[in-house]
Amino acid sequence: MIKKIIFAFAILLIQTNFSAAKDVVVKDVLGRSITFNKPVSKIILGEGRYLTTIALLDKENPIERVVGMLNPLSHTNPVLENKLKDKFPAYNKIQYFGLQNADSVSAEKIISLQPDLAIFGVQDHGPGAKNKELIGQLEKAGVKIIFIDFRMNPFENTVPSIKALGLALGREKNASKYIEFYNTRLQKIKDRVASFKGKKPSVFLQAHIGRFDCCVGMGRGMLGPFIGLVGGDNITTPVAPGPTGVHSMEFLLEKNPDVWIGTVSGTLAEFKSGKAIPVLGPTSSPELAQSSLKRALSAATYQSLKAVQSGRAHGIWHNYYNSPFNIVAIESFAKWIHPELFKDFSPEKTMTEIYEQFLIFKLDGTYLTTLKAG
Repeated sequence: MIKKIIFAFAILLIQTNFSAAKDVVVKDVLGRSITFNKPVSKIILGEGRYLTTIALLDKENPIERVVGMLNPLSHTNPVLENKLKDKFPAYNKIQYFGLQNADSVSAEKIISLQPDLAIFGVQDHGPGAKNKELIGQLEKAGVKIIFIDFRMNPFENTVPSIKALGLALGREKNASKYIEFYNTRLQKIKDRVASFKGKKPSVFLQAHIGRFDCCVGMGRGMLGPFIGLVGGDNITTPVAPGPTGVHSMEFLLEKNPDVWIGTVSGTLAEFKSGKAIPVLGPTSSPELAQSSLKRALSAATYQSLKAVQSGRAHGIWHNYYNSPFNIVAIESFAKWIHPELFKDFSPEKTMTEIYEQFLIFKLDGTYLTTLKAG
């Protein structure tokens, strides 16, 4: 009952703000202006993983306004989904309006939920900017749409995405606090990189290590642009036609990068079954992270890379991609690519601070690892 009273009071405050300002105009990452003349009380998400962003803003109850999602959060973060279910039983009332992609979306299902706001990625696994028919159907039904982007151009769009959502949801204070946290760390990295005058270390950023044949490299999109930001030379970027590039092992051996980084999406069950897929995240530990990455890189081809031989092969939790928490990836890349320049950095501490300051859950698990040389 007390929680309901608090939420009702919060909504009253939002309503007061809307009343005083009359209309609230939000500009999304596509430059579209969306006008809100009443508080947002029902939202739908173009991907379940967007709940982590909502959790930054609606900190006290991240699912209070969520009435629908494309797919369950369990597809990317089952541990967090279970925590949400345990703390907020209403999570089980959230409806799903699709499967794994935009083609599976039911406009009729979304409209039946009567949302005030739909939050979509510019180009994501769910509905995006190219889905004109769906956008038209929803807008005709009175549903506002905001496009965010942590995936295609995260360097440019992470902060504007958080800012737009904070304004639309009446959570400007929470959004501003996180943006300040994010920008302070980002600027520190930029300043140090600007002081570096040596040759940029070459880097290969491989997506989903062990899950696909070698090798999918992140180049102009996803986490790829952060390599250049922190003073590295991304070997995928010059040859990739888009955000990613598919390379042969011969390409990787020929380039023989100074630093190798793999994004990790394996599960504990996969590791126990004997698969060569590393494990990071809430269910991992330092020992499991190390042993599973060692298994994934045990092939002779990987072992011949100088990055593996010199202890400059690293694993990072894949879910830092497409997330406002990508600042942890940026700091990790900086430390791995320029260890002397960023020796005082602790990406692990940054992630802990994010949980302590902005979320209501305890941080569990291991999210970063470095393969020991030899």
